[in-house]
Amino acid sequence: MTTLQSREDALLRRVRTFDWARLKWCFAATALCMLLAHGFAWFNLFPSHDGTILVFDADVVMLQLGRWVQLPYYRFLRGKVNMPWLTGMFSVLWTALSVYIVSDLLKLSRKATAALAAVLGTAISITLLNATYNDKSDPFTCAMFLAVWGVYAVRRFRCRWWGVLFCSGCLCLAMGLYQGYIEFAIGLFLICLLRDCLTENLAWAEYLRRGVTAVVSLLLGGVLYAVSMKAVLAYKHLELIDSSNGLQQMSRAGVADYLARLPGAYKQVFTTLLGYDVWNNRGMRLATAVCLLLGLACLVLALRKKPLRAAVQVVILLVLLPLGLNVVYLLSEKHPTLLMLYPVYLVYALILLLTGLEPAPRSAAWLACGLCFFLTLENVIYANGAYTYRKLVYENTRGQVYTIMAKVQDLPGYVEGETPVVFSGDFADSGFTYRNDLLRLYEEGDTGLSGSAITYDGTIKWWFGNIMGSSAKVVNTQAELDAWAENPAVQAMPSYPASGCIAMVDGAAVIKLSD
Repeated sequence: MTTLQSREDALLRRVRTFDWARLKWCFAATALCMLLAHGFAWFNLFPSHDGTILVFDADVVMLQLGRWVQLPYYRFLRGKVNMPWLTGMFSVLWTALSVYIVSDLLKLSRKATAALAAVLGTAISITLLNATYNDKSDPFTCAMFLAVWGVYAVRRFRCRWWGVLFCSGCLCLAMGLYQGYIEFAIGLFLICLLRDCLTENLAWAEYLRRGVTAVVSLLLGGVLYAVSMKAVLAYKHLELIDSSNGLQQMSRAGVADYLARLPGAYKQVFTTLLGYDVWNNRGMRLATAVCLLLGLACLVLALRKKPLRAAVQVVILLVLLPLGLNVVYLLSEKHPTLLMLYPVYLVYALILLLTGLEPAPRSAAWLACGLCFFLTLENVIYANGAYTYRKLVYENTRGQVYTIMAKVQDLPGYVEGETPVVFSGDFADSGFTYRNDLLRLYEEGDTGLSGSAITYDGTIKWWFGNIMGSSAKVVNTQAELDAWAENPAVQAMPSYPASGCIAMVDGAAVIKLSD
């Protein structure tokens, strides 16, 4: 037998041993749940906030945020035009593959796999991505996939160090898409090791070896990302943006800062799961609490016949898990948003794992899955409500802008494309916004939703350039807008929609939205 034939036979054996049934189940469950939750966003165009970019032109900004992998992702894979349906399909692809990897590593049952797909596919983080950053939902879920794929390599490659190297490459690319989703890798490493403690008789030496391997993989991935990012920035002659949640905060924070933030990191994980928010109602909080208690009870049962060593090992991992799922909290000055807290939902993977292990009763597994599907139903309801609200906001914004611009064009001396157009004030805090007392609840909490599709200077540019296709010379830098707001003539104007809120001031068409 030739070397080529041997390699072909080896490849065929791997293909035959691949768990195709699990993969099909993951895709079916993920696609169904995500379509129920996000189908409205995929079949409708209602760009809002950062989503108004529509045609990706933020190359420099993404580089300055350290997300350099987004550039080749858009250029060579997804395309630069934000097409909701295609974005949604890519999101399904990356999420389904992520669910498959997690399910395979944890050896979850079919029903538990479906429950995990449902929870991850409908989580609030994905809803907010589609509602406010819909051009980012697929690169962010791709970052999740790369992170868990890296863990898979470390756990399944025959050569441990080849797995470490492959993992570091995956983590580098994942952070180049979205840095915060490195937490998926950290969390999955911890949960996998916890499973090892419950299903194997791990000596301390082996326990530490696997832990060190995971740490080395994470550190090497971080180093590779830092080097590649600095190389790209140097090539483009750029520097990182110094923002409150930016990468530069890591270099300024000291050990004392990290220690001071430690309690908050733990607290935020539990408040995300169990605290009240507009998207997390009483029934959902109760279901999550029951899930956590159920998982804890099954863990106690699993440890009853285990040596004390196993219990200590598990406790260490459980203590580290909330921190691993929210390590970004330690690294940033501002608290992570719900978008950054997506890895927290790996907690449900842990619960599904624990309720499916012997000697837990079968009823525990069914109850955990049932509670996850209840959470999914509530997520689906909230998501569709949020998208309906965003659609109404978009339509209101479009109607208001067209009405305003019709009045602007009637101003004496106004020349389209030559006369500067100034929107002075805050779009989201003015008479410009969509107002509905029954639907304003979607703006509550940490959702980032508002009653205006236009929210800041960049969105003004994208709205007129990409959505309206207007040639109007709209002022779209915050410094210029701030200067106009200080103009005494502008300050004397009434706010929109009062008579006189649109006028020519010093050769510019000014629309005063608010004080």
